[in-house]
Amino acid sequence: MTCLLLNRRRILADLPTWFPDSADELVVFTARGAARPGEIEALHPRVRHLEVVDDYEGVAADERIRELAKEFQVEAVLLTAEIDVLRAARLREELDLPGQRPASAKAYRDKHVMKSHAAAAGLTVAAMRPIGHPGDLAAFAAEQGFPVVVKRTAGAASLGMRVVEDHAALAGLVSTWQDGPPEPMLAERWIEGDLFHVDGIMRAGEVLLSWPSRYLHTQWASASRSANELGGMLARSDPLFERLRHHTAQVITALPPAPEELPFHAEFFHTPEDEIVLCEIACRPGGGEIVAMFEHAFGFNLYEAALKGQAGRYAEIGIRAEPRRHGWGWLPRQRGTLEEIPTSAPFPSVCWYTATGEVGAWYEAPRSMADIIARMVFKVDGDDVVPELELLDEWWKGAVRWRTDDNQCSSS
Repeated sequence: MTCLLLNRRRILADLPTWFPDSADELVVFTARGAARPGEIEALHPRVRHLEVVDDYEGVAADERIRELAKEFQVEAVLLTAEIDVLRAARLREELDLPGQRPASAKAYRDKHVMKSHAAAAGLTVAAMRPIGHPGDLAAFAAEQGFPVVVKRTAGAASLGMRVVEDHAALAGLVSTWQDGPPEPMLAERWIEGDLFHVDGIMRAGEVLLSWPSRYLHTQWASASRSANELGGMLARSDPLFERLRHHTAQVITALPPAPEELPFHAEFFHTPEDEIVLCEIACRPGGGEIVAMFEHAFGFNLYEAALKGQAGRYAEIGIRAEPRRHGWGWLPRQRGTLEEIPTSAPFPSVCWYTATGEVGAWYEAPRSMADIIARMVFKVDGDDVVPELELLDEWWKGAVRWRTDDNQCSSS
């Protein structure tokens, strides 16, 4: 079976292990940034075809992907990243290949379509409106009041998300537009509450595996990069555990299904009024170190599960019956000179900790979730995961030192 893999994840070294016959069956189209030093040279003889591009998202890439699919007569299209969900679905439909088609892909990619399906099924979502021109945003703010959240309709990792808190902020935002936003945008009513994520595997509109986790910080703290990204798996005894799993199953039932096994990453707010509100859901593994956390917990890699599910080989995935609860952290850079960063994490719960920040180097403010200087995975044991997350958060804030523009030292 010849499979075309669209890749922008750092999984190239794992492919020959996940697909022992990769030399005969894998055609790989990958972004250059997904390769670590030496991986391209090592992988070339171990796959049927390997193509590396600098412009992974452009029109030329779309055309080349189509050419490769026809040239090698591929029988399946595989992916792991958000950017490829729609392009792969369209290619499958064009070539009549198995797997997720555009209706399902768009529902998991377009937040307005996604939440419209969920709302029609009786699930709670924030009030929302697509933004085509500045008047749409002004009218929505007049209806709903401030603050208003403005985000990319097909965005990921909170990239480009803005919170408009008053009329002055609204005017400032729309002043950067020409006749309208540069890409499709969605305005939503602000939802106050704690943020949770649910990760797992689905197939044909049903949940095969799911487990809820909690983010330590709110959506805006994470989106604005003003706080560390920390999350941890809930205990079964947590009052929200089953409620979040049930809401996840309802959302997946409400959206157009994909026939193959796919990972999913869902996010929900839990409000002070004890209401659970859908934030969004994606049909790919979660970002941050969620994949690593999940592998420590369940004994399998979500990227491998995604590829094998799309290749019709999900039965090869072995899942630990009772997971070992873990958490994860991505620690963002700040604008300034990094003066001090720990080289290890002094906690027995930490499975691994990697610091990539360079002492003495100047950093710009983070622009996306991936602009980090350290990351970690750790075990969690308590019935309430929050104190364990707070302990690591406070340690990190005190252990990192920056020299800012005014020559004052500050913690992260």
